[in-house]
Amino acid sequence: MNLRLALLAILIIPLSLFAQKKQKPKLLVYGSDIAAFSAAVQAARSNVPTVLVLDQAQIAPEITSQAIKINSNQKLDGGIWMNILMEIAVSKTKSDSLAQLVKQELNPRLAQNAIDKIIAELPNLTLVKNQQISKTSQKKRGWDIQLNNRLQYSVLSVLDFSEKGSLYAQAEKDDKSYASTAIQKAADVSLALGRTAVGAAELDGSAHVILLKDLLTFERNNLLDAGFLRQVSSDPNNIAFRAAYGQALGATAAYLAFFKTNSKSIDIRKLQAELMAFSARLTPYQDVSSQDTHFGSIQKNYLTGFFLGQVEDGKYLFKKDDFVRFDDVKAVMNDIYTRSQLWFLDNFRNEDLTWGDLFGLIKYVSLKGDEVQKQVEKEWNSKRKFQGEFSLKNKVTREHFAVMADLYSNSFSKTINLDGSFVK
Repeated sequence: MNLRLALLAILIIPLSLFAQKKQKPKLLVYGSDIAAFSAAVQAARSNVPTVLVLDQAQIAPEITSQAIKINSNQKLDGGIWMNILMEIAVSKTKSDSLAQLVKQELNPRLAQNAIDKIIAELPNLTLVKNQQISKTSQKKRGWDIQLNNRLQYSVLSVLDFSEKGSLYAQAEKDDKSYASTAIQKAADVSLALGRTAVGAAELDGSAHVILLKDLLTFERNNLLDAGFLRQVSSDPNNIAFRAAYGQALGATAAYLAFFKTNSKSIDIRKLQAELMAFSARLTPYQDVSSQDTHFGSIQKNYLTGFFLGQVEDGKYLFKKDDFVRFDDVKAVMNDIYTRSQLWFLDNFRNEDLTWGDLFGLIKYVSLKGDEVQKQVEKEWNSKRKFQGEFSLKNKVTREHFAVMADLYSNSFSKTINLDGSFVK
């Protein structure tokens, strides 16, 4: 009996070791700053085996080398950057007020501890410190990368956040200009282009939106460069933006590696959904907290492009209590649903939308019955957390509309092109 157990143990041990063996990296991230770290973490969380090659000894030196104070990005912290802040605060729940408190005196030792903890929880992430890339060569599918220490990696996609950005220059065989004009303020982003957002954060005192087309400007054969980010200074107040940009690039490169595809085949909605699954903030609204009960629905509302935000005192706002007019949603609804055109022909008025109007539109477009109204009325205060009393005569607010569109339409999942237009 003991002999049998011994033989069984011999057979089991190799299998156990094999099961724990790391997969070979499919994505290589090159660089040491907060953007490179955020990109690598996002890719690893997206279940893509990733190697982060630091071109220096220290990781994210912006926050791990000295104590700093950050005043920017109020109510816009999200994603991996928020993750770092909450790890520093030893908080399991997200809190904008707590994030602001941590940023007032960001301790480098605590920041390093937070980064170490995040890395330790990612079996898909391999860290290589203080190495330079000595050679790159393109394959039929992917890239061969060799480091100075002669380590070699064969990967499907590459991200270059290094200081000189030499990898993209080799791939492009051209000295590309990194003019920063493509990083747009939220107030300047059109309704259509806002649908393609893959990140949002404060930059130079204003809310900015990171668009997918801007990330792909510096992409060649699945090698992506930091691109426009190179014009963003390492000022402490820009750290959150750099982290958001890095996370967006990390998700994009991971998408290419995971699906073994190219940038022309990216499904923008799948990419955005992946980012939101890891708490990335894609919405530039500075009056909507990530703790908001309806934050997810409001994010999808922005990405669907039902209506633009409003600028007040230099802030880009959602104004969730403002009423929705027929004109606000007519064009977009007609773009998404052919049937809505008939409904608006019969019901359009130059005034605010009431709940009676909204239920009529939902039932007509989705071919649903009175059960929609009954369910909303039943869940009004409890599950939906709406304020006040329900009445069909009451006007619909922007917040109401965002929640209802998320619940009873497939508007967010409607496929879009890189310019934000709906695929017909």
